[in-house]
Formats: sequence, C-alpha cells, structure tokens
Amino acid sequence: MTETSPAAWRLPPIPILLVAVLLIACAEVGGASMVQFKLELARWVRAVMLARAETHGLVGVRDVDEQVLDEALVKFDAGLRLFHMHAEGMGLVIIATTMVAATLVPGSRAGRAIVLLLAVGGATYPFGYALWSLLIPFYGIEPAKRVAERLVWIPFGGATIVAIWWLTAVVALRAVRRRAGA
Repeated sequence: MTETSPAAWRLPPIPILLVAVLLIACAEVGGASMVQFKLELARWVRAVMLARAETHGLVGVRDVDEQVLDEALVKFDAGLRLFHMHAEGMGLVIIATTMVAATLVPGSRAGRAIVLLLAVGGATYPFGYALWSLLIPFYGIEPAKRVAERLVWIPFGGATIVAIWWLTAVVALRAVRRRAGA
C-alpha cells in the first residue's frame, strides 16, 4: 500500500464482528427494556431495598428513607442507561479498531493480541454498568460500584485501554517508518 494508493481495509475475524454486533443488540434490548419495564424495575429495586433496610441505612421514617430510596433508584437507572450507551459505543469501537488492527497489523501475534484484547475488553466493559445497577438494591450504591470496578471495569476497561494504546503505537510506528522511507 503506497501513500497515493487507497487503503485496502480488511475485516476483522467474523467472530469478532459477531461479538460487536451482539453487543450492540444487547444495548438495544437493554434500552428498550429500561423503557418498557421502568415501573416494574423501580418497584423491584424499592422492594429489595426495603427488605434490606439495614444495608441501606433505612430507619423507618418516610421522609428520611425516601431520599435514600430515590437516590438508589436514580443510580440504578443511571447504571442501566450507561450500560445501554457504552454497549452501543463499544460495539462500534470494536468494529473500527479491530478493522484498523486487521488492516495494519495483519497475521501477526501482536495484531491477534490487539484484536482479542479489544474484543474481550470492549465487549465485557459495558456489562459492569449492568452489574452495578443489579447490585445496588442488595448492597448499596458504593459497595456495588466497588464490585463492578474490581470485577469488570478495571480488568476489562484496562484491557481495552492497553489494546488501543498498543494499536496507537503500531500505527504511529508505521507512519514514522513510512515517512522515513519516503
């Protein structure tokens, strides 16, 4: 491929594309479910929290407890919305970045590693928001967030960040080599 010739883009492996498309599909189902079952979800969160009053610091005084319940419901809803948005976005990020890797680092171990990190990290990261939301009624906002961070956001978000920087370095090195050869 020369500087003046058009790029011949390569598709990433089909299983990687499937992962990305499935992630986007999960985002759409999640978004639709949030709207369709908003009232049922709010009732469920409230019931679980009331059953675990001590965990949430509920004291049995309506004026006090309603603030705690409302904050948890807002965070629960926010987590589901963040799952929806991140799953849509990361699906597209996986497609775009793995296509760049497949095109610029084809067939190498580095290319395969980058593609795998992007796919696994990118596809798993958004589910941390769903996990956070689902754990809020049982453990509270901050404890649920710590679990999601440790189990999902840090390892899988970290894998995605490493892969994107690695790909950035490969692309930059390729550009420098191309410039030096010109």
